[in-house]
Amino acid sequence: MFYVVADEINGVVKFGITSGDPRPRLGDHSRDGFDCVIRLVEGLPGDVALRLEKTILAALRDAREAPVRGREYFPARVLPLITDLVDGWTKTTPTPVSKPVQLSLNIAA
Repeated sequence: MFYVVADEINGVVKFGITSGDPRPRLGDHSRDGFDCVIRLVEGLPGDVALRLEKTILAALRDAREAPVRGREYFPARVLPLITDLVDGWTKTTPTPVSKPVQLSLNIAA
């Protein structure tokens, strides 16, 4: 599956892929301040999630946007580009939220 999370306090978004239950990975990110889930796309066939991740990285590079840390952490200003690409790649467009909300993941520390 493919996810996009945000740290609204520091104005950073992070995207990535994970397999199986996403809660452990999202819990790790939440503890790191990325507690706002923007997109969580499950059930992507084959290598679609990996190809989507590579496409987003290429689009950000083409837009001359540099990561703020790691290779998948970017300034929040790129969120519209990321969500447009995610929504365009998914058969069923996830319902966008007007204002992202913090989700309780109920994960023990």
